[in-house]
Amino acid sequence: MAAGLLLSTALAGCSHTIEHRPADVVALPVKDKPPADLLVCPAPPPAFPTDQVATIPAPLRETLRGLVLHDRDARARFRRLIEWIAPGTCKPEPETR
Repeated sequence: MAAGLLLSTALAGCSHTIEHRPADVVALPVKDKPPADLLVCPAPPPAFPTDQVATIPAPLRETLRGLVLHDRDARARFRRLIEWIAPGTCKPEPETR
């Protein structure tokens, strides 16, 4: 056991020291705006009808919920990108849960 401790101490002394320095920041200015058709705000899909009733099995309901949340998140990311490129283009989407 003492040999292992001695060996690990000796090997630690032979290791190279790594100098940590902050990464270089690279920022390139955007020269051109994307075409206008790419700056169109996404419209939310129509909601499920409220005057009808259906029983949806739990596995299908969870899958539908995942698709809806994925679509909502993708629209939100796209809106943030449009707002970053062309501020004031999109109106806020109403909160629905």
